[in-house]
Amino acid sequence: MSSTIAVIGATGFVGCHLVPHLVTNGHRVIAISRDGRRLPEWTDAVEARAGDVTKQNLDAAVAGADAVVHLAAIARETGGRTFDEVNVEGTRRAVAAAERAGVRRFVHLSALGVIDDPKLDFLYSKWQAEEIVRASPLDWVMLRPSLLFGEGDGFFNLIKVTLKWWSPGVVAIPGKGDAKFQPLSVDDLAMAIEQSVTDSGRARSVYELGGPEWLTYREIVDAVSDTTGMRRLKLGMPIPIISALTAVTDKVLPIFPVSHDQISSLQRPNYTELDAFERTFGVKPKPIDLSYLKAA
Repeated sequence: MSSTIAVIGATGFVGCHLVPHLVTNGHRVIAISRDGRRLPEWTDAVEARAGDVTKQNLDAAVAGADAVVHLAAIARETGGRTFDEVNVEGTRRAVAAAERAGVRRFVHLSALGVIDDPKLDFLYSKWQAEEIVRASPLDWVMLRPSLLFGEGDGFFNLIKVTLKWWSPGVVAIPGKGDAKFQPLSVDDLAMAIEQSVTDSGRARSVYELGGPEWLTYREIVDAVSDTTGMRRLKLGMPIPIISALTAVTDKVLPIFPVSHDQISSLQRPNYTELDAFERTFGVKPKPIDLSYLKAA
């Protein structure tokens, strides 16, 4: 059954993959972004609206929606934008707007590894956001994916940038490089989001999601290197040293590709059962494919 689905954060990485998926499956989409811009590939089934989760209520933005998908979040504090104002208070505004609009289904994109620990800024902000959603009367669904891959992603493109500009022959590997991840295709996530919107039986559920294999950080760096042809000598660096370095670069070199908080977050588990996605959504997720990184 088709629905009118408001997507908050429609022009971000996940949103750019989700909106076309929803349209292809017969839904009308209200695509909400800070500036209300319309992407060239969107059809007439997409209505672009402006809505900034940090500055205003979102009542007008979500008006007329049958469901709300909340994607808007930041993984790093830059440009004066903070985890508290975007990830936490932004979620509070989205939930409140959905309640006032009479929307029942609210799908919230969280992250694997969320934790009630203020020392891990990003993961703690996502935990706080979850608590806001959990406390609402909405028929919410929370999705906690591992690393997402696909055209326009953040993590794998960041490794590519690191290899290209910040690793002259040698790339630093945090610790032993054995932190484990479970990369999931953003297109598979889009399918999971749609099912979470349309399946009434999923109300008030939390799903931890990953792809069909576990990969260590070292193996991920190898995969990016192999795909791009930018092979580097991998040098293990103790976590305390990288943490001390990034604590300084956060202050004096904000363009440094990795933040202190991201290094700390790498130590949190970022994987789940290998069959979690198929068991939950009935489809085997795609294996990792980084061919899009070959583009300049």
